[in-house]
Amino acid sequence: MENRLQELIERNQLLDLILENSFGNVFVIDGQGKIIYVNDNARQALGVDRDKLLNMTIYELVNEDIANRAASIISLETGKECMQSVKLATGITLAVDAHPVFDEDGHVRYVIVFSQNELIVENFMRTIQEENQIISQTLEHLLKDVEGENNLIAESPAIRQCLEIAQRAARLDSTIILYGESGTGKEVVARYVHKHSRREKGMFIPVNCAAIPHELMESEFFGYVRGAFTGSSREGKLGLFELADGGTLFLDEVGELDLSMQSKLLRVLETGEVKRVGATDIRKVDVRIVAATNRDLRQMVEQGTFRDDLYYRLNVIPVVVPALRDRKEDVAALALCFLRKLNQKYSDDKHLCDDAIEALQAYSWPGNVRELRNVMERLFVITHGDLITGQNVGSVLGIGQQSREGRQPVLPEEVLEGLSMKAATEAFQRAYILQALKRNKGNVEKTAEDLHMARSGLYKKMGQLGLKVKNELI
Repeated sequence: MENRLQELIERNQLLDLILENSFGNVFVIDGQGKIIYVNDNARQALGVDRDKLLNMTIYELVNEDIANRAASIISLETGKECMQSVKLATGITLAVDAHPVFDEDGHVRYVIVFSQNELIVENFMRTIQEENQIISQTLEHLLKDVEGENNLIAESPAIRQCLEIAQRAARLDSTIILYGESGTGKEVVARYVHKHSRREKGMFIPVNCAAIPHELMESEFFGYVRGAFTGSSREGKLGLFELADGGTLFLDEVGELDLSMQSKLLRVLETGEVKRVGATDIRKVDVRIVAATNRDLRQMVEQGTFRDDLYYRLNVIPVVVPALRDRKEDVAALALCFLRKLNQKYSDDKHLCDDAIEALQAYSWPGNVRELRNVMERLFVITHGDLITGQNVGSVLGIGQQSREGRQPVLPEEVLEGLSMKAATEAFQRAYILQALKRNKGNVEKTAEDLHMARSGLYKKMGQLGLKVKNELI
């Protein structure tokens, strides 16, 4: 009996310890409205001694204007849970939840009331909303279609030199600016820098400065608080700098920023501080800037359209991304990479003919890698068979086809020059079979007849030469 009593005492002490250290106010009344328990948080909020409270009813609490109303009264009288906002004489406003507990006969035996200062609740909800914003905005950037943007092909000396400089610079936190024509793959290089930096596990946030209206630039870059301006989100919004904290912010087309925004960007670069639109507090951010432009910033400085101090701050490590016409060695590799991705995406098996690759390499590509990617997608769509020919490429690029009289031989002499007899024979056979297949629109059976071979023999030879072509190709 004594052990049982001691156990009950210890349990009550533990329960009291839990209630006294709860996050919020705990308040209990019985079925007649008498206050039978109040933890210290609730007592402090009410501003009344515990002994006095335990000798009062909930009705007296309201009658004496200690509280303007009581959710527990509604819960006691209706037998239903009640949630409401209650103002106290101490000046505190509580968010209150009153929950009835019933006896065996279905009568209200107790009403347990949990409450919390509304300011604490609002701050807590604001924190949750900001965390949700980080998640949703992060997902928004992660889910953007970046297909083809991560294809880093580096066959040519020009792009290898560019990447070598970028990799060395990535190890530091210095600002990098990428110069190059539109479509050269500056974002690919920027991602390469991020991946090879100590910020690899942080966010990489790309933003096209030319795509943001001037009047929205400040709110996009720095975010805003709730109610900062008409039409703003009710919860406010994180800015790009805060979202990229600990990571890399890629500012593409940085030359399109107006002078006002240039000034604000310069301040962030110098101080690492941002302030949301409508806010009073300043926040520190740790963001690595990689900028890019296809414009002559030095000329813009001379014309007064770009701040000279920002120019020198961005131009710490300049990297030139070469145009595709200056890296011809990469054309075939890029084209095959884009085609492979399209085959994977659409469960297809299309191939490039040798003459198609030659046609692609002969083109000047004024739109650079972006144009090549779009051309490959167009070829993928318009080609009915599995073999993309030089004629297909010519029709898409508008390149005139040679007349039959001026047709080049199966293989130019310079291609065969220097090859062993075996290698030259295989090269010739491969080109000769492909030319016959093209002439017969991919029909293997008809091609075998033209070559005076059995169809099985042609398939075997194609396998030996690494050719994979299906029937009825164009």
